Amino acid sequence: MGDNTTTKVNVSFDNSYLSEYEVTYTTNLIFELKSKGVFLSKSLYDDIWIFSHEYSSGRTIKLDFGKIDNHLSKDDLLLIKCWIGSLLEKYRPSTCIHYFHHFCIAVNITDFFSLDRVNHFVEWLHQDHITNNEKTYVLFTVFSFFDFSEINNSSKYLANLYDTRKKIKFDKNPIQLPSSKYILSFSYYLEKYFTDIQKDSMFDDEETLKKTILYYPILIWWNLTTIIPIRSTEFCLIKRDSLSKERNKYFVTITRIKKPLNDSVNYYNKIEINEVMYHLLNKYIDLTKEYGESETLISYRSLIYADNTGRRELQKRDLNSFNKNNLEKLLDRFYKEVINEYYQINVPFNQKLSPNDTRHIAFISLMMQGISPVEIARLGGHRTIAAQYHYSFHSEYWIDNEVFKLIKNYKNMSSFDKNIRYIPENVKLKAFESPTSSFRGKLEIGYCSDSLIRCEAKECMLCSHWRIDLDDLKVQHDQIIKKVNKNRDNLMELMNFIYKIHTNTAINIMTPEHLENEKGLEQTFLNIKSELQNLSKLIQIERSIY
Repeated sequence: MGDNTTTKVNVSFDNSYLSEYEVTYTTNLIFELKSKGVFLSKSLYDDIWIFSHEYSSGRTIKLDFGKIDNHLSKDDLLLIKCWIGSLLEKYRPSTCIHYFHHFCIAVNITDFFSLDRVNHFVEWLHQDHITNNEKTYVLFTVFSFFDFSEINNSSKYLANLYDTRKKIKFDKNPIQLPSSKYILSFSYYLEKYFTDIQKDSMFDDEETLKKTILYYPILIWWNLTTIIPIRSTEFCLIKRDSLSKERNKYFVTITRIKKPLNDSVNYYNKIEINEVMYHLLNKYIDLTKEYGESETLISYRSLIYADNTGRRELQKRDLNSFNKNNLEKLLDRFYKEVINEYYQINVPFNQKLSPNDTRHIAFISLMMQGISPVEIARLGGHRTIAAQYHYSFHSEYWIDNEVFKLIKNYKNMSSFDKNIRYIPENVKLKAFESPTSSFRGKLEIGYCSDSLIRCEAKECMLCSHWRIDLDDLKVQHDQIIKKVNKNRDNLMELMNFIYKIHTNTAINIMTPEHLENEKGLEQTFLNIKSELQNLSKLIQIERSIY
C-alpha cells in the first residue's frame, strides 16, 4: 500500500475498547484502499466488505460480517471491523478473509467469548477430527483479536488457552518470530552499517549523510522497541518533543492508543530510558531538524531529502508525521538495500522482521529479567496481564541473544545456524590451557587436572580444572552436544516457571501469594543467569573443534 494514509477523517464514537485513533486510522485505511480500487463497498460501517481480487481482474472477494451468528452490538461489530482493518495493513484481503473465517468459528463456538463457554472452546480444540492447522489458525485469530481489543473476558480465555496451546502439537504455527539466527543477524548488520558507510569510499559526504538519515529511524525503532514493548503505531506517534531529563534521569513519553478501562489501571506513558538511548534519540533530532517541521519524533521531511527516488513528497499529503505504513516500507527497504544488496545476505521472506515483532521480543526479555508481570503489563500498555500471554512463546530468540552477548568474540555471522552456532575467535578456552597439575583423573568427557579433586561445579566441563585433548574433543562431540541440549532444557524449565507465574498473577491484586511469586521470580532470574553462563561456556567448547 502507498504512503497516502493520512487523510483526515473525523470519527465520533463511544466504545470502551477502541480509541478514537484506531477508528480514525481504520477509516483512513479503507479510504486509501477505496481510492485504489481495492475496497469496493461504501465504508467501514457496511456489513459486507467487497474487495477486488488481487490476481484476477474483474473478480471480487467478499467478507461478510453476517457470518457471525451472534447478535452483536454495534460497538462489538465496530471493534471486530477495526481489528480486521489492522490485519489489512499486513495481509492481502484474501488472507484477511481466511483469518476472518477462523475467527467466526471461535466466535460462534464461544458465543463471542462468553465466560460460560471457555471449557467448551477448550474441548473443541482437543477434538481429534479437527486438524492441527485448523486449530492453529483459530487460535492465531483469537490471540490477535484479544491483543487488539483486550475485551474483559480475554483474561479468562487466555489463562486456559495458554495451557491448551502447549499441549497441542502444531504442524504450522503462524505466530512466530523469525528464527534467532536471522534476528541476531539483523541486529548485527544494523549496528555495523552505520560504521561501515562512514568508511566506504564509494560514498561521498552527502550520500553518507543521506543513507544515515534514511535508516536512522530503523536503528531507533530496533533499539527502543526491543526494550520497551510499545506497539509499532505508538512508536510512530512519539512526539518530537517527547524527550525529557529530570535529576540525571532520562525519559521518553509515549502516546498510547489504548485507554484504560478504569482509573485503577495506570499505564506508563512516561518511561525511563538510559543515557545511551537518550543521546541516540537526541542525535537524530539534531541531525534532522534542518529539514523542517515534524510533529513526530521521526521526521518524514528528512526522508524526502534522503530518498533519492524523489517520490515521497508526491505520495504523502501530511508531511509533518511518520506513520506505521512508512515504517513498514522503510524496514522492507532496509532488508533489500542493506541486508541483501550491501551485505549480500539472503533472508527468506518468512524470516524478515515486521514492525510489531519487536514488541514480542521486548515482552519476553522483560519476563526473563524477572520483571513483575504487573510492571510489564503497564510498560506494554496492557489492561490485563493475560493480554501478554501469547507473547511468551518466543524463548529461542531470548536464550540465543543472551548467549550471543556473553560470547563476544566470533569469526563471522555467516556461520550462524538454528542453534546459534558460531566459531569463537581468540577465545582461549580453559579446556586447552595447561593443566593445573600433572594429575589426569578420567572423566566421562575429558579429564580432571586437579589432584585434590576440588569440584567447582556439578558439571565437570564447567570447572576450571577440567581439560580435554583435541582428539578426544572430536570423538566426544556428540556427548558435548547432549550436554548443551540438557542445559537448554534446564533453561526452558526455568522459563516455563516464569510463564506460569505470569499466567497466575492478576493485575493490581497484591495478595500474599502474589508477593511470594515476586520472590520466586527474583530467584528464578538468578538461576537463569547462571544457566546462561553455563550454556555459553558449553557452546564455546562444542564449537572449538571447527
